[in-house]
Amino acid sequence: MTDEGFSETRRSMERAIRRLNALEYGFLIAAALLALLGGAVVARLLIPDTVPFWLSWTAISLLLFVIPAVGVSRQEAGRERQDRERDEVDDERKRGEADGG
Repeated sequence: MTDEGFSETRRSMERAIRRLNALEYGFLIAAALLALLGGAVVARLLIPDTVPFWLSWTAISLLLFVIPAVGVSRQEAGRERQDRERDEVDDERKRGEADGG
Protein backbone atom coordinates (compact mmCIF):
# COMPACT_ATOMS: atom_id res chain seq x y z
CA MET A 1 0.00 0.00 0.00
CA THR A 2 1.31 3.43 -0.87
CA ASP A 3 1.65 6.44 1.41
CA GLU A 4 -1.33 7.97 -0.36
CA GLY A 5 -3.45 4.95 0.54
CA PHE A 6 -2.44 5.28 4.17
CA SER A 7 -3.23 8.99 4.19
CA GLU A 8 -6.69 8.31 2.75
CA THR A 9 -7.29 5.71 5.46
CA ARG A 10 -6.04 8.15 8.09
CA ARG A 11 -8.42 10.87 6.82
CA SER A 12 -11.34 8.43 6.88
CA MET A 13 -10.52 7.39 10.44
CA GLU A 14 -10.19 11.00 11.60
CA ARG A 15 -13.56 11.83 10.03
CA ALA A 16 -15.16 8.83 11.75
CA ILE A 17 -13.63 9.84 15.08
CA ARG A 18 -14.96 13.40 14.72
CA ARG A 19 -18.43 12.07 13.94
CA LEU A 20 -18.37 9.74 16.92
CA ASN A 21 -17.21 12.58 19.18
CA ALA A 22 -20.09 14.74 17.94
CA LEU A 23 -22.51 11.89 18.57
CA GLU A 24 -21.11 11.42 22.08
CA TYR A 25 -21.56 15.11 22.88
CA GLY A 26 -25.09 14.94 21.47
CA PHE A 27 -25.93 12.08 23.82
CA LEU A 28 -24.41 13.97 26.74
CA ILE A 29 -26.48 17.08 25.99
CA ALA A 30 -29.63 14.98 25.58
CA ALA A 31 -28.96 13.26 28.92
CA ALA A 32 -28.49 16.63 30.64
CA LEU A 33 -31.73 17.97 29.17
CA LEU A 34 -33.64 14.84 30.16
CA ALA A 35 -32.22 15.09 33.69
CA LEU A 36 -33.38 18.71 33.90
CA LEU A 37 -36.83 17.85 32.58
CA GLY A 38 -37.15 14.79 34.81
CA GLY A 39 -35.97 16.81 37.79
CA ALA A 40 -38.63 19.42 37.15
CA VAL A 41 -41.38 16.80 36.87
CA VAL A 42 -40.29 14.95 40.01
CA ALA A 43 -39.84 18.19 41.96
CA ARG A 44 -43.33 19.38 40.99
CA LEU A 45 -45.04 16.05 41.72
CA LEU A 46 -43.28 14.73 44.80
CA ILE A 47 -41.73 17.60 46.73
CA PRO A 48 -44.04 19.52 49.10
CA ASP A 49 -44.65 23.21 48.57
CA THR A 50 -42.70 24.05 51.72
CA VAL A 51 -39.44 23.46 49.83
CA PRO A 52 -38.58 26.00 47.11
CA PHE A 53 -39.15 24.55 43.64
CA TRP A 54 -35.81 25.69 42.23
CA LEU A 55 -33.90 24.07 45.10
CA SER A 56 -35.62 20.71 44.78
CA TRP A 57 -35.43 20.88 40.98
CA THR A 58 -31.69 21.52 41.08
CA ALA A 59 -31.00 18.77 43.60
CA ILE A 60 -33.10 16.15 41.82
CA SER A 61 -31.71 17.07 38.40
CA LEU A 62 -28.16 16.70 39.68
CA LEU A 63 -29.00 13.34 41.19
CA LEU A 64 -30.61 12.17 37.94
CA PHE A 65 -27.48 13.17 36.03
CA VAL A 66 -24.69 12.30 38.48
CA ILE A 67 -25.83 8.91 39.78
CA PRO A 68 -25.91 7.24 36.33
CA ALA A 69 -22.63 8.95 35.41
CA VAL A 70 -20.93 7.51 38.49
CA GLY A 71 -22.34 4.08 37.69
CA VAL A 72 -21.02 4.17 34.13
CA SER A 73 -17.65 5.44 35.34
CA ARG A 74 -17.32 2.60 37.83
CA GLN A 75 -18.36 0.07 35.19
CA GLU A 76 -15.72 1.37 32.78
CA ALA A 77 -13.06 1.27 35.49
CA GLY A 78 -13.97 -2.38 36.13
CA ARG A 79 -13.68 -3.21 32.44
CA GLU A 80 -10.30 -1.51 32.21
CA ARG A 81 -9.09 -3.45 35.25
CA GLN A 82 -10.26 -6.73 33.69
CA ASP A 83 -8.56 -5.86 30.41
CA ARG A 84 -5.33 -5.00 32.23
CA GLU A 85 -5.43 -8.27 34.19
CA ARG A 86 -6.13 -10.24 31.01
CA ASP A 87 -3.20 -8.54 29.27
CA GLU A 88 -0.89 -9.38 32.19
CA VAL A 89 -1.92 -13.05 32.04
CA ASP A 90 -1.37 -13.09 28.27
CA ASP A 91 2.08 -11.48 28.69
CA GLU A 92 3.06 -14.07 31.31
CA ARG A 93 1.87 -16.87 29.05
CA LYS A 94 3.86 -15.49 26.11
CA ARG A 95 6.98 -15.16 28.27
CA GLY A 96 6.56 -18.76 29.40
CA GLU A 97 6.25 -19.94 25.79
CA ALA A 98 9.29 -17.87 24.76
CA ASP A 99 11.33 -19.39 27.60
CA GLY A 100 10.47 -22.85 26.32
CA GLY A 101 7.89 -23.62 29.01
